[in-house]
Amino acid sequence: MLLQQAPPDTTGYMIAGYAVLFGVMLVYLVSFFMRFKNLKADLEVLQEIDSEE
Repeated sequence: MLLQQAPPDTTGYMIAGYAVLFGVMLVYLVSFFMRFKNLKADLEVLQEIDSEE
């Protein structure tokens, strides 16, 4: 009881964890919007081919 220690300060790890989490979500969202943009372009090409026939 005389040598009680305070719990370790893990605030830095918590901030790093949130930074990694938000970074991964940002990469996912950028990837999602790029794929959506490419899908839209592919759809326009297919509709153009269909209208020519």
